[in-house]
Order: sequence, then C-alpha cells, then structure tokens
Amino acid sequence: MSNTVTGYNRTQIILHWVIAALVVFQFVGHEAIVEVYELINKGQEPAIPVLARAHVFLGGLTLILAIWRVVLRLTRGAPDLPAEENAALKIVAKVTHLTLYAAIFIMPLSGMGAWFGGQEFAATVHAVFKVVVLISVGLHVVGALYQQYVLKTGLLKRMMKAE
Repeated sequence: MSNTVTGYNRTQIILHWVIAALVVFQFVGHEAIVEVYELINKGQEPAIPVLARAHVFLGGLTLILAIWRVVLRLTRGAPDLPAEENAALKIVAKVTHLTLYAAIFIMPLSGMGAWFGGQEFAATVHAVFKVVVLISVGLHVVGALYQQYVLKTGLLKRMMKAE
C-alpha cells in the first residue's frame, strides 16, 4: 500500500525520541526496582527508593506515549520504506517494528501486573520481554544506520526533521 506521507510530523518525531530515552532509562535504572521487588517477594516491606518509583511511573508514561504514537501512526500514517530497498530487508524492518511496538506495550503492562498485582507470570513475561526489547532496539538501530550509511537512502532524516 502506497502512502502519501513522505515524512513524520514533529509530534511523531518527538514521541519517537522521548520513548527511546524512556526505554534507555528503564534499562539503565532497573536495578533499584529489581532489588525492591526481590525483597517484597521475600516478605519484607522495604523503603521504595526514588529510582524504583521512577521506574514504575516512567513505565506507565511510556505506555501512554506509545498508545499516542500508535494512534498517530494509524490516523496520520508513516512514510513508506525506500522503494529501492531489498524485499527481504523490508520484511525484517516490518517484523522488527511490529515486535518493538508489541514489546513497548507488553513491558509496562507486565511490569504493572508484577508490581501492582504481584503476579509472578507477569514478572516472567517482563523479564523475557526485556531481552525482546534489547534485540528489537538493536536491530532497529543497526537497520537505520545500515540504511543511512551503507545504502545511503537518507532514512534517518525522516526521524530528525519534521515534514
């Protein structure tokens, strides 16, 4: 399906980079919540440090922003992949994007289930999807850099400058 959208708008670009920053923060600052969660599972009632509270709050914020981003994508659209791109690369890009979107929804939802609901299954899903997010983000970054610097399609400028 061809698109008339040639680039992302300012809101889509800002949401992309804010969500990316939130995901990085969640990985960098996750140890505090892991420690608290383990103490709670041992029956203790630890003080909850600011970093653990931030992890919970920012996970919820990530979910809200991801919903907004998907709504914008569905209503406004997104630019097509470069026409000259290899069909196999287009499939990898689509699967990577779908996986990343799914993971960005599943991570906060499973985190909430584990934190607020004490659901061990949710904690397991959260731990598994941590790896899924890492792999998906890695593929996303490598793919974007490959497009920009090897294939020279100018793909990165779509997420740097609003249409």
